[in-house]
Amino acid sequence: MEYHKINQEDLKALSSYIADPARLITNPTTHWDHDQFKTVRAMPDLVIQPVTNEEVQKVVKYASDHNIPIVPRGNSTGLMGVNLTVEGGISLDMIKMNKLLEYDPTSLTMTVQAGMRLIDIEKFLANKPFSYMPAPAMHWASIGGNVDTDAGGLKAVRYGVTGEHIRQLKVVLTDGNLYKFGAKAVKSSSGYSLKDLIIGSEGTLGVVTEVTMWLYPTPRKSINALIPFPTLNDPIKSVPAILASGVVPTTVEFMGRKIIDLWEKYYNEKFLVDTGDGFILLRFDTFTDGELQAELKQAVATTKQFKSAPPIVLDANSEEAKTIWKCREDLLLAIQKSTPKMDEVDICVPINHIPDVLDRVDELEKEIGMRIPNFDHAGDGNLHIYLCSDNMSDEEYKEKSDKVITELYKTAKALDGNMSGEHGIGYARKDWFEWYYGEDYTNLLRKIKKVFDPNSVLNPDKIFPLQDNSKLTNLTYVNELVMS
Repeated sequence: MEYHKINQEDLKALSSYIADPARLITNPTTHWDHDQFKTVRAMPDLVIQPVTNEEVQKVVKYASDHNIPIVPRGNSTGLMGVNLTVEGGISLDMIKMNKLLEYDPTSLTMTVQAGMRLIDIEKFLANKPFSYMPAPAMHWASIGGNVDTDAGGLKAVRYGVTGEHIRQLKVVLTDGNLYKFGAKAVKSSSGYSLKDLIIGSEGTLGVVTEVTMWLYPTPRKSINALIPFPTLNDPIKSVPAILASGVVPTTVEFMGRKIIDLWEKYYNEKFLVDTGDGFILLRFDTFTDGELQAELKQAVATTKQFKSAPPIVLDANSEEAKTIWKCREDLLLAIQKSTPKMDEVDICVPINHIPDVLDRVDELEKEIGMRIPNFDHAGDGNLHIYLCSDNMSDEEYKEKSDKVITELYKTAKALDGNMSGEHGIGYARKDWFEWYYGEDYTNLLRKIKKVFDPNSVLNPDKIFPLQDNSKLTNLTYVNELVMS
């Protein structure tokens, strides 16, 4: 699709909408050309940093009316190129829209601007009796970015993902109007839920400017249990049994010895135990000691059926517990430090099929000749599988990566899983989308896109191509798959 190139007349008009000239950046630096992985780079022609809804409204309407691509950007912690201006145009950098607008404990809600970071939300609530429960590992991510990808995180087993904690959104559409989707009210049986359509849409339907979150009373008691197993598969097999026993942990994470070794090497720290090849990390949050001990006892008894070693039980605030969680949260960065280039697949499958995926990963390491470290949210079936370039040339890495990604998507599809559990499709995975979900389904999404964004200026080339994928994709391996 051909888009209008920003000229001096456009700059003059757009600058009239922004009160402070310093927030209209005509010579963007590399700060704005990448996401967390830096695999693909795309420089915007212009960066605009709004601070009010009104500024967003005027800029978005101008971009739509003048056929200029416009891409909402949070704190650039994404991994799939969601924030990349692949068609040039405007990077709408929301990070200065970071104000707390309302804390309303009587309705168990809190409203913030979309650019507010998770870490700042956590700090504000630290001395309050309520918490915002979703816990993505990237604490410096913006809440708007989390909404756009329906981010998951470490507490999804008990509390769910981002979308389940959003009561209301304010969203700017391409007509320049500010819409309120949802309400502070808990329940709704009142027509289409446009709020839930925006959540996970990766900035392709509208620009989120305000987020009203549901708050949960902060549990008074917390404990962690690190449980070692002799093999990698045993801990994974124990997870469905733990959940079937009636225990609902806040967190169930899986880690293997090889990836822990990477963390020890690149962070110069020591993991808590040096025996065992696979581990599950459980966290329990309750309101009484009795509940806490009962859940822990039942979970540990269940894991014994799967050859577990005695658990290491830690108070959630202990230094040892903090070290374990630091290891878990740093795993992605540890892998990134171990290789020149890295990519990721974050498929989500039914939890009983996690071993099938891990077995396929082992096979692909040998078949393709690529290092593929991984860890996962064992309690919800979301696996984080990383593709390392190591000593490969760029051409070899791309060819092998395409094959591994496609094979993993074939595995997930066969197991009734999804392409992404929490990181989104973005630009990096759009060429697989139509093959995975089908032409009819993708065409329905294209029609929805057209209603919200008739000129296709909002974050174009993300999630799925605007036209038939089989005619546009430049990935040889995917083309072969589509044609087969």
